[in-house]
Amino acid sequence: MSEKTLSCAQFSDTASLIAEVLRQFSRSASAITLDGLDEDRFHSVALPLGKAGYRCIFGAAGHLFVPLAATSQHIVVTATNDNFHFLQPVMRLMREQGHLVSEVSCRDVSAATLAGYLKHCDVAWFEWGDGMVIPASRLPKYCRMVCRIHGYELFQPHLLQANWQNIDEVIVVSEAMKARFSELLGENLPASLQITVLANLTDHQPATQFSARRNPFHLACVARFAPPKNLHMLLPLMQALVRIDKRYKVFIAGRVEDERMYYSFCQLTHTYGLQNNIEYCGVVPADKMAAWYQDKNSVVSVSYHETQGMGIFEAMLAGLKPVAFHASGGLDEYLPNDYLFSDIDAAVAAICAGNPNPQQYVAEGLNLLRQAQLRESYPRLWQPHAHQSPLFSILIPTWNRERYVLPAVCSALNQRDDHFEVIVVDDGSTDSSLAQLAHLDDPRLRIISKAHTNAPDTRNHAVAHAKGEYVVWLDSDDLLHANALRHYRALLARFPQTDVISCAMEKHGSEKQFYAMINHPPATWLHQVIHGNFISNPGSCVRRALYEKVGGYDPAFIRAHDYEFWSRAIGEAQVMFTACCNISYRVHDGNLTGIGKPVDMSWEYRIFSALVQRYPLAALLPGHSNKAREVFVAARREQLRLQSAVDNLCIVIDAINQPLAALTPMIALLARQQDRRFTLLIVADKPLAFVGQPVVIADTLCPQTIADFAQQKWPGQYYRSFLLQPGESEPQPRQAITQLKRAILGDAVMPSLFQRL
Repeated sequence: MSEKTLSCAQFSDTASLIAEVLRQFSRSASAITLDGLDEDRFHSVALPLGKAGYRCIFGAAGHLFVPLAATSQHIVVTATNDNFHFLQPVMRLMREQGHLVSEVSCRDVSAATLAGYLKHCDVAWFEWGDGMVIPASRLPKYCRMVCRIHGYELFQPHLLQANWQNIDEVIVVSEAMKARFSELLGENLPASLQITVLANLTDHQPATQFSARRNPFHLACVARFAPPKNLHMLLPLMQALVRIDKRYKVFIAGRVEDERMYYSFCQLTHTYGLQNNIEYCGVVPADKMAAWYQDKNSVVSVSYHETQGMGIFEAMLAGLKPVAFHASGGLDEYLPNDYLFSDIDAAVAAICAGNPNPQQYVAEGLNLLRQAQLRESYPRLWQPHAHQSPLFSILIPTWNRERYVLPAVCSALNQRDDHFEVIVVDDGSTDSSLAQLAHLDDPRLRIISKAHTNAPDTRNHAVAHAKGEYVVWLDSDDLLHANALRHYRALLARFPQTDVISCAMEKHGSEKQFYAMINHPPATWLHQVIHGNFISNPGSCVRRALYEKVGGYDPAFIRAHDYEFWSRAIGEAQVMFTACCNISYRVHDGNLTGIGKPVDMSWEYRIFSALVQRYPLAALLPGHSNKAREVFVAARREQLRLQSAVDNLCIVIDAINQPLAALTPMIALLARQQDRRFTLLIVADKPLAFVGQPVVIADTLCPQTIADFAQQKWPGQYYRSFLLQPGESEPQPRQAITQLKRAILGDAVMPSLFQRL
């Protein structure tokens, strides 16, 4: 078996690229890296390869595909300083269950490399809380992230550098450590972060027979030379034992982390005259520890801070008697009080009592460690939630998106969940959008065509055809991350009362921009909606019954129909937020709305007006006086009116198709307006010197001509253009512009004098 690299540039079409990848896999390749695979083409390639049993597990400069069963997870693991010692039994369990485990070294790893793994795995496991979890937590969140904290990290500043909003679950070994972690984060502890107390797994096997070489005077101490291990306390303990019998000797196994501490210990050993009673054995390999324990009688721990004390338990499995000082950190949650001592005299008495029955400690160690139960508990940390329910409906409304719709649909079908449907509703496209999807043969996909109306009506059509308990919205020019549904399923299992989940997203393309969102458990957000739309529609997950309860999208809202829906739903819905980056959002000229684009804010004005009519001000603005509420409403209304840019108004007179005699009264009408904050544009096919107003020369009344003029007048701003109709009369002709602006904001009927261009 071998690894291959293919350059995508040499394949003119995606089908030939896929065929070559499958051919290489069938011949000899165990892994294939595809170079030059952009984000759109990736989804089109990943779908057929996934159905053939191949999965991308890394994507940075190239995308690495390997054979991986659909039931298998890809789990990425890292450990501070590449110390995987405690993680080895966990990784072995992962692999026994058929999962692919990628060990990522901390050495020379870049942000791009780390992101390449995180984007293409199911679960990322960070061993220790002061290493790779810090940079990983500051990257966009794509996968489930678990961090296991062992104890020392909770007393160093590095842990606070991590963005714990992006971590799903923290594992600690004791309730004491859980309390310490919560105390350390304080108000910054995310409400959504799960903190689980779970003991360590161990590879140490219980001894079944005991060597005749066991020496009743030999003691074991498994500890590194680091302050929490408190090894200097061994000196008075050994001094007390040697006074009783000079044959007592302690053997220390562990690395030297603090050279000064080790130097001091060695010097004091001579000062105490214990050089014949204390022996430092250095680091003993894990597979040699069982033999190392054979001639020892008791294991001694003098740590002043110990969480679980795995070294103690591993010694017990070898038949050694535990003698441990009553340290803080959680040791007393695992060891019975009979083995915990708070003074040297008690420890000396326990050691001198001997160890006549080593099998007793083997049996007790097995009972206290509960390894069988742990092997059943650990998989919950990486296994996806059961797929029986709920069904998700991924809804993709589309109109003339032939360039983007195929990768969008493929990204939906690439979901690693297996209980969902994808519904594409085409709003009467006149391009080849539907033809782009013709080759997709997937029972999970339904394509529905309808006559062209508008976006909100098309969304309502999609909801009407959905069968899922929850719908997930995907615009046909965006991409859905493969873990999105699994992430939503996990959240709904934990918070079943949730009606809406809003997610984070990133800007599509090579120049990434991440639009983050903090985690927040489900809540009623009525007090927030009056300040503006705070729920992101792309990628949102919505309980379908909510549409039945509050109604669908208002077809009158050509823009901001999502905000208008949220403004009605917010009074009924429990809304939660997730930092998971489920959407790659594409910005292009054809966006209905877009990040950074000038938009028609008059729709927000209308929604605000409806909000203050629909809900009591006391509910919208709790904790304020009635006077403060009235002041806020007036100020917010004026702010939205200004943002609506109603003064960026271009009134167009058609001098091409109208007789010249009609121009004078039309210009006179505009000259009499009380509101003069508008711009007159006369479009003619020849110069009109007599009108005394600027004239734009054009062959026809073309929208582009008006757009070019408006862009020069209001660069980068939203504007509106209206055609002034000849021969129309109004009850108050001097108020026509005023009434037009009020109509734009929804506060009046549109005057018949004007036709929107």
